[in-house]
Amino acid sequence: MYRNDPDLDTARKLALIALFFNLLGFFLALITVFLAILPFILMFMDYVFIYKPLTDGNAVRAEVPALLLGILQIFVGGVLSGIILIIAWVKIRDSIIKNGGRSSVI
Repeated sequence: MYRNDPDLDTARKLALIALFFNLLGFFLALITVFLAILPFILMFMDYVFIYKPLTDGNAVRAEVPALLLGILQIFVGGVLSGIILIIAWVKIRDSIIKNGGRSSVI
């Protein structure tokens, strides 16, 4: 009926642009949800792979994860926690060497 109307053609293009922005907003929301979940995942990994072995007295098992998770957290935005984990790794390594063990990393 109104297929050749220039105003409808403009409205159709504007509706398509609105759909594109809605799609863009959807993907940005997915990224935001992922970025909101990431700290909880890292916190869980810190607890399971570093804190729990250290409270059980197993420093050797916590050494490599402390270094790897420290480096990972520096790269994904947890700069402060990454630096703290690397310092914890140094202390874990020093404790292992002081108690006659051998460091797995260096």
